[in-house]
Amino acid sequence: MLEDNHNSKISREMWQIAVPAVLANLSTPLLGLSDSFIMGHMPHERYLAAVALGSIFFSILYNGVNFLRMGTTGLSAQAYGRSDDLSLNQLFIRGCISAAIIGLLFIGLQNLLAHFFFMFMAAEESVTSLTALYFSIRIWGAPFALMNYVASGWLLGIGRAREVLYIHLYMNISNILLNFLFVYSFDMTADGVALGTVLSETSAFAVALYYVLRENKHNSKLPLLGADTLTRIMELSAFKKLFSLNRDIFIRTMCLTLTLASFTLLGTRFGTEILAANAVLMNLQHMTSYGLDGFAQAAEVLVGKEIGRKSKVKLRAAVIISSKYAILTALVFTLFYYFFGEILINALTNIEVILTISYDYLIWVIILPVLSIWSFQLDGIFIGATAGSDMRNGMIISMITYVVCIYTLLPLYQNHGLWAAYAIFIVMRALTLAVKYPSIEKRAI
Repeated sequence: MLEDNHNSKISREMWQIAVPAVLANLSTPLLGLSDSFIMGHMPHERYLAAVALGSIFFSILYNGVNFLRMGTTGLSAQAYGRSDDLSLNQLFIRGCISAAIIGLLFIGLQNLLAHFFFMFMAAEESVTSLTALYFSIRIWGAPFALMNYVASGWLLGIGRAREVLYIHLYMNISNILLNFLFVYSFDMTADGVALGTVLSETSAFAVALYYVLRENKHNSKLPLLGADTLTRIMELSAFKKLFSLNRDIFIRTMCLTLTLASFTLLGTRFGTEILAANAVLMNLQHMTSYGLDGFAQAAEVLVGKEIGRKSKVKLRAAVIISSKYAILTALVFTLFYYFFGEILINALTNIEVILTISYDYLIWVIILPVLSIWSFQLDGIFIGATAGSDMRNGMIISMITYVVCIYTLLPLYQNHGLWAAYAIFIVMRALTLAVKYPSIEKRAI
């Protein structure tokens, strides 16, 4: 009976986190889908291809420092589990300072970053010039985009997934509306999409800061900007500790980001049409990954709390319950794409050649949810346990496997080989973490 009560409580808490997290996460790929819709109805496929390349560029930059979100979630969940208000406050402020500095560095180094990115592109000149325009505008939102990572991670770590949902809904809905405004009312193209993104990211941080201050006022004994919190806030040893804890997550995330970026960049070798079709299909895969990540984020919070409380039994229950519903959701995605995938593609673009190519490769989007769920869920478990070294090692092995697959499958099967290499990479991520799971339970002893 006691075990049933524990499981029921964990299940309720899981849904309280997972449902808002799923909805918040799904709002992000909806933004990508709206961009594809807007650019996919332009008179030429170069606009769609340019926004796809620009978006992957910022995925490289932002995902490379996604430890600002992931690390903050795990650490804040553990601090919340042991009722450490001081650590919670300082974690948020130091995270925001770090995010702002990194964002300003991105702005200062924008020419160097753009030059490095374009070295690896094989796109047409018209696509490259539009991508450069998109990048030169969107880069100015970097400090606020990264501070949003910190705020979302902090709120999620203390179980305030609903507030994270509100932040994401505001940011992405305002972004979509601004994109439509700039493109259709002011005759802008890729530059309008970039400007809409900058304005939405900037204003969203004000919303995020409001929720952080509200939660601190209602639930903490220490003011967020009080003397106790700000004392020694700029201590270098504390920042060093913060970054050393996140170093492994950084390496892991960079390997993941470079792999995803190479998927888009390698697609440029097959021409603008396949590049654009891959962008449409990858937007659907992003919808899958962001949706399933809601359960992974629930696992992050629950695992982090139970490790903080040293409860192995509840940790295992949290893993089983969140994973069970994540697997069922993955099956729903697969069935949805099987029956409605072509309808979604038709809604995203009316360019006939892009439609034909997308239909040919839709099978990969159909099968990927049931392959992806294992790696997503294990990521959440390991993030909650702050087991960065295991995540780093597993991702390095997975990336090496991906590179081998690229060299062997691409010459034989062209774009199908590219999708197959990505699928194998996803599976390898799960396998490398699964063998290390027993060490996670030992952390709760």
